[in-house]
Amino acid sequence: MEKEETMVQGALVVGLNPTFQETMEFNNYLSGEVNRATSHRLDASGKGMNVARVLSQLQIPTRLLTHLGGSRVEEFLTLAREDGVRLIWTPSGSVIRTCVTVIDHGGHLVTELVQEPHAVAASTDQMIRELYSAALEPVQWVVIPGTRAPGYSPHLYADLVQEAKGAGKSVLLDYRGRDLEESLPMGADVVKPNLSEFVATFFPDHPALGEHDESESLKRLVKGKMQHIYDSYGSKTVVSRGGDPLWAWDGSVFFEIESLNVHAVNTIGCGDAFSGGFVAAMVRGSSFEEALHNGIEAAAKNAQTLRPGALWD
Repeated sequence: MEKEETMVQGALVVGLNPTFQETMEFNNYLSGEVNRATSHRLDASGKGMNVARVLSQLQIPTRLLTHLGGSRVEEFLTLAREDGVRLIWTPSGSVIRTCVTVIDHGGHLVTELVQEPHAVAASTDQMIRELYSAALEPVQWVVIPGTRAPGYSPHLYADLVQEAKGAGKSVLLDYRGRDLEESLPMGADVVKPNLSEFVATFFPDHPALGEHDESESLKRLVKGKMQHIYDSYGSKTVVSRGGDPLWAWDGSVFFEIESLNVHAVNTIGCGDAFSGGFVAAMVRGSSFEEALHNGIEAAAKNAQTLRPGALWD
C-alpha cells in the first residue's frame, strides 16, 4: 500500500470497482468477422479512477481509495501514476476486471463490453473502512461513484456517507438502487444518477428507459421526486441524460442545461468527467449553477478524447 500524504481542501474519491479499460478503434466494425483495430489504448479505469483522473487534471488535490488484486496490480498502479492519480488501496484477493470499448467510426457507434467484477475477500470491507477514516480529515469533498464490487457489506456506502457528514465533509454520490436509497437519510449534498438509474431506483414500476427518453409527464415525475429528496434529506439532485439537457434541482430552482455540441470520439466516462468538473468547481467556491456548467464542459472535453474519464489524451 502506498504511504498516505496530506491533502489540503481537496477530494477523496471512493472507487470500489477498479477496471482495466481497453479502447479499440475500427474504421468499420463487422459483427461476426475478424476486425483489426486501427488504434488501441489501455487505461486504469472504473468510475472512481475516472473521476479521480479528471480532478487531478484540474489540479485538485485528490486521492482514490480502492482495492486491488490479482497478477496485474503493479500494472494498474503504474497506469495510475502515469495519470497523476494518487491511490490509497488495500489487497482484495479479487482480480481486476477488464472492460472493452469498441469505437466503430464507420457506423458512428461506441459499444461497451462490460465484465462483471469478482467478489472481494471478506477482510476487504473492514480495511476500506479503516483507510477511509484515516483519509477523511484533510479533505473537503468525498465522491463515491459507481457500484461496489460483490463482497462488501450492503450498508457500506450508507456508513461511509454518514461518517463523512459527521466529519463535516461535502459528499457527492453517483450510484443507484438500494445503496442510494439507504444513503439518502445520511444527508449527502449532491446525488447524481443518470435518468434511467433515477427512474429505476425511485419508480421501479415505470417502464424501462434510456438516458435520452423524455416526456412532459416524465419530467414532472422526476422534478417531484427531486423536490421530495431535497425536502426530506437536504440533497440536491443532478440527473444526467447523455447528450440531452441535464436536469438539476438545488432546493428552489429547477435547471435544464443543454450539453455542448462537440464532435464525440468516445463518450465512455462522460458522467465521471462531469462529476470531476462539478466537484472541482465546488472546491474552488463556485455556486451550484456554475459547477453544473463546469461539469458539462468537462463532460464535453471527455467526449472528444479517446481516453475514458479524461480531459485530454
